Amino acid sequence: MQIRLIADASLLEPQWWHLWKQSARATPFQSPAWLLPWARQFAHESLVLAAYDDGVLAAMVPLFHFERRLLLWGAGTSDWLDGVFLPGFDASVLLEALLGLGESLDLFQLPQDSPLLALASGRGTGVVEGEPCVAIDLGLPLPAKMASNLAYYRRRAERAGIAGPSRLGPEGLAALVELYRRRWNGRGRPGVLHDPAVLAWHTEMMPRLANAGMLRLYGLAIEDRAVGVLYAIYARQRTYYYLSGIDPQFASLGLGTILIGHAIDEARREGCTGFDFLRGREPYKYHWGGVDVPSAAIRIEVREPGHVVA
Repeated sequence: MQIRLIADASLLEPQWWHLWKQSARATPFQSPAWLLPWARQFAHESLVLAAYDDGVLAAMVPLFHFERRLLLWGAGTSDWLDGVFLPGFDASVLLEALLGLGESLDLFQLPQDSPLLALASGRGTGVVEGEPCVAIDLGLPLPAKMASNLAYYRRRAERAGIAGPSRLGPEGLAALVELYRRRWNGRGRPGVLHDPAVLAWHTEMMPRLANAGMLRLYGLAIEDRAVGVLYAIYARQRTYYYLSGIDPQFASLGLGTILIGHAIDEARREGCTGFDFLRGREPYKYHWGGVDVPSAAIRIEVREPGHVVA
């Protein structure tokens, strides 16, 4: 096994995609489509630890410096964090190289089956519970009350002349941003899409997700005017609901419920087994039948730099 430090992860993109496709447990949030645009905006001091087995990329862990700690790429804006690994890869072989970087590792929002959790036992560090996501099992029917509410809102929207939901491409980002900002401005808060770096990230990322077949953007309109947009991501028989924007003028029509219901229907049609609402324990997620999906976190303190394996 050879361990290398890679300064420019874009050079790894073809190998990275190959590795990601072989790793059945990797989410869209570990794909190059998601992370390379993210790194250009947020990971200005970063490195990628790559493991090669007989010249084949077997694992990669993209990290960046933040307040004297090393965090995984995507931290702060992604709900599932991890490296990317071939099936059965033992991440403990990376421990010496990681410790040699001379900075504390703060790894959170890890799936409970992440190979990175092996680093904790190798260092005598405990694994702690992280912030859960909320997801529904698409093998189960919707709760009766939620199904009734969905049918009611669909009838009201039809009577109001609202068309859709329809599938949108990356060009739908402009409508999402406008609706999202109107919603949050009405609450006296800017919302995450107010940040120019966040907007630049999504602007670059959405076409990449679309090209990879992972973008799911659904819209509602009245007289060609967008009144609701839902932004989700699909991969490996699972759909992840990321953001939405609803015109406050039509909030009483339950457009958010209609869009989520449509996204769930489409996920089922595509053969998905789960619909992930991601982080946050908002009550509406449980009304859809959501249950907590726990995450894990480890922190490894490093006081003295060692030697990186080359």
